[in-house]
Amino acid sequence: MVPHYGNGQNLNSRDDNRQKIQLEEVNGYFELDSEDVHFESTIVNDVSVSGAGIELPVPLEIGSTVALVFTAGDWSISVEGRVVWCNTVRVDSLEQNKTDSFRMGIKFNPENNNENVMFFMASRAIVNPLG
Repeated sequence: MVPHYGNGQNLNSRDDNRQKIQLEEVNGYFELDSEDVHFESTIVNDVSVSGAGIELPVPLEIGSTVALVFTAGDWSISVEGRVVWCNTVRVDSLEQNKTDSFRMGIKFNPENNNENVMFFMASRAIVNPLG
């Protein structure tokens, strides 16, 4: 059985506006560290000054501490946060190599507001607003 985490948060109940990331336009990449696990090429679906929506091949527990890193060229910025919700993204495919993934909400640490704003501004240069 695939685990399901979270409280089914309404995706429209956010504190700040989000920017949707157009992956084909990204000239950098995102990575995520969660306690003792490192995820390269992390999919980031949207970002704001208070958090981000990510997608990973495995679920993380609600409350897990994470560090999300954006790197472009020789410059990078990292923000700290916690997983606040996690939902399974079902893949309906006849291809055997296709598996479910997990969409998660990351709430950035509000005590690190300067880093959060810098991360958002760096990401904002490569994203388009949600429609």
